[in-house]
Amino acid sequence: MRIQVKTVTIKGNKLFLENDKIIYLTKEMIAKFDLNGKTCLDDETFYSLIYFRIKLSAYNMLAKRDYFKKELKNKLIEKIGFADIVEDVVEDFEEKGYLDDYEKAKSYASQHSNYGAKKLSFIFYQMGVDRETISEILEDDKDNQIEKIKQLWFKLGNKEKQKKIESILRKGFLYGDIKKAISSIEEEEEE
Repeated sequence: MRIQVKTVTIKGNKLFLENDKIIYLTKEMIAKFDLNGKTCLDDETFYSLIYFRIKLSAYNMLAKRDYFKKELKNKLIEKIGFADIVEDVVEDFEEKGYLDDYEKAKSYASQHSNYGAKKLSFIFYQMGVDRETISEILEDDKDNQIEKIKQLWFKLGNKEKQKKIESILRKGFLYGDIKKAISSIEEEEEE
């Protein structure tokens, strides 16, 4: 295998690549990869350097909040580029347990308890959560749907019935569940 050499320019804490891309370096990176005065990097050193940079960015992002795997991957690619190296970092983070779409989705569902199964399913799908995980999380929450709808119903106060139904539908609850909740409320009021 032929080793490719990348031509680079280093000025201060910036690494300028041939394609006008700039990678910001820390003092630790400059020392670790012995970058002072270098104008060329072999493939292995370049990969290690970019991997290290992406890993630092990922740690910083995860220190602020949890991310879905796809969400973190997209932000890192947008910020730094190098999709193949980002993929390696994200896989490594997932193996170490730093990224867990199942736990993030469960947490998201509990924090957004006023969202119905349809809306949560859509959001999770957009975030790259696999269908099996989505089904599992929504199945766990299935029994709570009627109670959530009842709570929303009372929060909506004295609005007319059709407006309440439309509002709850927009939050992603199923029409059949809304009807069950209304029936339950009406039965309770009759007692």
